[in-house]
Amino acid sequence: MLKKIFALFAVVLLLGVTVMTALACNNTKNKTDDDLLKYGPNYRKELETADQQYLYGMCHGAYSDYAWRGIDYVKGMQLIKNMGAKSVRFWMHCNWLMSDPDTFIEGRIELFKDMIQKLQSHGFQIIAMNHSNFHKSGLPNSDSSVAKPSRDLSEGSYYLQWLEDYERTWYNMVKEFPEITYWEIDNESNIDTFFKKLEGGTFTLKQRAEIYTDMLFYASRGIHRANPNAITVLGGLVSSSAVQFLEYIYENIKAPDSWSPYPDDYFQVAAWHPYMNDFTVDKFVRVNQEIYDVIVRNEGKNKKVFFTELGWSEHNVKADVIEEFIEQAYQATKEHLKFVESIHYFTLTDHLGSSWSTVQEKYFGMFYDPNPKQADLQWAQENFVKGGPKPYAYKYQELAGGQGPLDLFQK
Repeated sequence: MLKKIFALFAVVLLLGVTVMTALACNNTKNKTDDDLLKYGPNYRKELETADQQYLYGMCHGAYSDYAWRGIDYVKGMQLIKNMGAKSVRFWMHCNWLMSDPDTFIEGRIELFKDMIQKLQSHGFQIIAMNHSNFHKSGLPNSDSSVAKPSRDLSEGSYYLQWLEDYERTWYNMVKEFPEITYWEIDNESNIDTFFKKLEGGTFTLKQRAEIYTDMLFYASRGIHRANPNAITVLGGLVSSSAVQFLEYIYENIKAPDSWSPYPDDYFQVAAWHPYMNDFTVDKFVRVNQEIYDVIVRNEGKNKKVFFTELGWSEHNVKADVIEEFIEQAYQATKEHLKFVESIHYFTLTDHLGSSWSTVQEKYFGMFYDPNPKQADLQWAQENFVKGGPKPYAYKYQELAGGQGPLDLFQK
């Protein structure tokens, strides 16, 4: 019932609103009256076209590296600059900043503002990503920041309360950081790792898509209320099931009782993670084009894309092969995937102490672990040098046109 009431209200509002009203409540650069009627109030024409000056990107969990691994984030950002990267995907989880949807942890705002200022001083495009949320429930996974409750739209349900908390979390965070333009909503929501079932068990892909569509709408609404100039980004999807997952999302958006019929009210920029250990240029181009075709077919327009993660672990692929893959992936994107604005390499440094998922997670870095614990050195590779660059770091720097030393972490 709530969805139907909202949908009816949205239609009445759209039909009765003037262009001047739309201009007052949202950034309408390059919009026309026809655009607003066809694509909704959050459509921005400039977001249809990718700007590949930002193509060379890097993933950087500056806070977690600093707080838990003792890594100097100032040096890390200078290193990314020396590499030649122009865009940074910046981990910025709400539970790192806040203890609940309304309360910031003392000192965290200042710390993150310093990190953001340092990133901006290097001229990086910043995509801030949050894949956490808060729970009040005592259910089996309520201590997990990536657990989601089962969908229940009945009046007064915990699910609807949780969505309202989720919107308020995003609103408060975005309001506090108006210097951030791009906000990525969740991460790899089409796999169980980042989409645990609050009550225990697992969701089906379709169930995840239904919940995630709701999350996108509520998060986007909070983000745009806090900062009308902010741009919402689909949380990077795992490419293996991205086609079907996106189809489900668009089915939900097109449903008669959806929150809004306009895709840009859910996400204005798309994102996914095209990891491929068996990389070939043909496969890379084909897989990513197939995912993009889902967007164009359902929206009737273009939408730029970020690859917010792409990389290879030396647990799976040899270093000299990774060097070849990096060159081929960026070149293929320039030539064949013009809708992609940036590829954020995952990730800056190895993390020998990682207990995340599998052993492969320890070896995704372009640089060897700069500060491993003694016990973690059992995982060190044959050519390990603390903080030293791997051979393909130099290849990336060459391709990206970077300049400057790559031994800032080296010990």
